[in-house]
Amino acid sequence: MTKKGMRYLKTVIETNVSMVDDQIHDFQSRVIDVSSWVDYQNEFIENKSVTRTSSIGNMFGVTIPQNATIENLHYNDNTLKCDIYSYSGLHTKKISYLIE
Repeated sequence: MTKKGMRYLKTVIETNVSMVDDQIHDFQSRVIDVSSWVDYQNEFIENKSVTRTSSIGNMFGVTIPQNATIENLHYNDNTLKCDIYSYSGLHTKKISYLIE
């Protein structure tokens, strides 16, 4: 748990793997802070797009693209993985890991 101002946050490593014809096309990872692991999971359950900036470096973007479809969502106490399909059909595998 890290302290940002007066609020305690959870730290997550979030990796996006872009897929083309079932092959890895590109990938990137960033470290983000979230209010809680449960809140982060709920963003995927509710398909809620949230803009975040990496807490290390300057990678900026949304957790889930707007109007995307989420499939194969699996999560537990410290990992989350799913397939995300953008409105244009781009396939991205999302893999997230909670750092305790």
